[in-house]
Amino acid sequence: MYDNENVTYRVGINWKDIIIKIIMFALFILLLIVLFPKPNLDVFYDSVYSNNIKTMQEAARNYYTVDKLPKNVGDKSSMTLKEMIDNKMIIRFTDKDGKTCDEANSKVEVTKLSDSEYSLKVQLNCGDQSDYILDTIGCTNICSNGTCTTIINNGNNSNSGQIATNPEVPSGGTDTERVDHDDPVGDSKGNGYQITVTLYQHRKAVTTSKTIYTCPEGYVKNGTKCIKTTTGATIDATPLYDPDRVVTTDAKYGKDQIIKAEPIKKEVGTDYSCPSGYVINGSYCIKYTDATEKKGDISYSCPSGYTRNGTTCTKTYTATYNSGSTSYSCPNGGTLNGSTCTLTTNASSNTTYSCPSGYSKNGSSCYKVYNATSSTSYSCPSGWTRNGSTCSKSSTQTQAASASTSYGGWVNKGTQYYTSSSKGYTGNTSKLVLQGAVSGATCGSPCGNKGIWYKYIYYTRSTSTTYSCPSGWTKNGSTCSKTTTQTQAASSSTSYSCPNGGTRNGSTCTLTANATPSTTYSCPSGYTRNGTTCTKTYSATPSTGKGYYSCPNGGTLNGSTCTLTTNATPSQGQSTYSCPSGYTYNSSLKKCEYKISANAVKRYSYSCPSGYESNGEGENMTCTKVIKGEGYYCEDADAKLEGTKCIKTVKGELKGYTCPEGYTLNGDKCTKQSTITIDANASTETNTSYKYTWSEKSYLEGWEFTGKTKTQTKSYTAGQK
Repeated sequence: MYDNENVTYRVGINWKDIIIKIIMFALFILLLIVLFPKPNLDVFYDSVYSNNIKTMQEAARNYYTVDKLPKNVGDKSSMTLKEMIDNKMIIRFTDKDGKTCDEANSKVEVTKLSDSEYSLKVQLNCGDQSDYILDTIGCTNICSNGTCTTIINNGNNSNSGQIATNPEVPSGGTDTERVDHDDPVGDSKGNGYQITVTLYQHRKAVTTSKTIYTCPEGYVKNGTKCIKTTTGATIDATPLYDPDRVVTTDAKYGKDQIIKAEPIKKEVGTDYSCPSGYVINGSYCIKYTDATEKKGDISYSCPSGYTRNGTTCTKTYTATYNSGSTSYSCPNGGTLNGSTCTLTTNASSNTTYSCPSGYSKNGSSCYKVYNATSSTSYSCPSGWTRNGSTCSKSSTQTQAASASTSYGGWVNKGTQYYTSSSKGYTGNTSKLVLQGAVSGATCGSPCGNKGIWYKYIYYTRSTSTTYSCPSGWTKNGSTCSKTTTQTQAASSSTSYSCPNGGTRNGSTCTLTANATPSTTYSCPSGYTRNGTTCTKTYSATPSTGKGYYSCPNGGTLNGSTCTLTTNATPSQGQSTYSCPSGYTYNSSLKKCEYKISANAVKRYSYSCPSGYESNGEGENMTCTKVIKGEGYYCEDADAKLEGTKCIKTVKGELKGYTCPEGYTLNGDKCTKQSTITIDANASTETNTSYKYTWSEKSYLEGWEFTGKTKTQTKSYTAGQK
């Protein structure tokens, strides 16, 4: 800007140049997007899902041996992903986002389709990916002894033998095919004839063997190796930050400068809390439940000289004989029928209980424990806006925009005449310039044709006012505004539900059902059972005249023998206790306990640096101080004044955590993971199958005749022997 003869000029902004530069920059960004497109991660994600479902498929095929397969056509047998993990068949895996899959609704299911064919369905639900595969299991790995019945008859002597996988072929019998002629018959021209021959079936054993590899409990098989992962010490993870950035703002100018500083945040402790149903113990939460008691077996003992029979003790001795007339009696309390006595007693009942597949038995009840379905919700304080698991709050500052005025060129607006020579002036938007004196006659009509007049030219020019804002501010007319957004983690709360109708206890659901009772009846030795009644028939004891046998010690008379009977003394064995899956038995409390980490919330104290005055409390505390005097200053105490600018280095934001090699990251903690690899236990499994062939000979060297025959028609040409 410069002055010349009281006229002010200002250089304008070259908007055309600025617009061209903006267009060129946008074209450059578009070119980068075309040349370097976003990588396609879908192939990688699909690979993770495919590997997981194949792992389930392989584990299921190894698990479903003959004794575990459904018995009847149409029957099914299934197992959830959680049960496979609990049974150490596979290890827990995650989806593409690092989250565990749906272990309750992912499962394998085997259906018997026919006598020698089964269908295996593998269902896997991981996040937004859900699919299943079907696999038909044939006879090579599911029939008894690893083999099936497959008998192939091709009906000719050139048969080189077919492999059948069933070692048992029915002996004897005849498989007779239909024959057109029983006797040699030639055609009408004598060109040939046909005869019927008998074929004998022979078989030869074929023995194959394969090596089976197994692992100890807690290990996972990988080929010929067994692998187990163990968890060790936990340490704090190393935080990772974005690069520091430099922020430049305009300094303030004025008197009594107000300087702001960030409060000093200091960790003072950690508060721990537990979900409902848990008891806090330090940094852990423990949930207790009653252990299932299994009482020890009851043993029975008898006094010296007695013999135990179940829960009864008996002692036999010779009865005292008293002679007399012959009569019959039943000394053991039986019913006399002629010379025969019959004893009748109730049969002993024994009721057992069984549970459906997947349930555990507790007395006459069945229960199944599975994980509850969790649902996490987030909330924000009043005045904040939630976006997923984050809360944000925006505030807007406004100030007057900086104004600048520019002028256009002068425009001649015509001639004006005045009788004074001092009318000339120069303003911002108009001016009157003296041209000199003229006579009224020269001036003409405007001047009245007399006297001396002064000629002026009147000029005007246009004005243009522009407004600008500091960096980071948004212009709206003559006002500047800047919106700042605060963010913080939303408060989370997790609720659990039981989708299958179970009873929830914390994050666990329990399904209960009545066990299926099965009652059997048994009789003492020597008795015959009839429904729930036992009977025993024996010969009555004869006595002559008044002679008879008696038991002076109070025993039961049987012929000339007395039997003393008493109850055996029971002795209760030591009880054992068991807990649901995931629980540990506490012998001192005689309870089952389930232990998880408590929810940790750190507590902080806030204070202002020395010389600063605090206002507010906690995270909302502000620190300010007033510096007397006039000049430029920075409101932020951490910023450095350089001329009319405030320069501040802002530490990069936390972007994650990292762990040393050999550790696994879990939140802001690192857990030591160790892998133990050992050789799997190798055992050889031998299977025998049979090779079959048909021959006109009833004996073949090295083959065994099965006893099965069939007939076949053979054709001969003329002259053929």
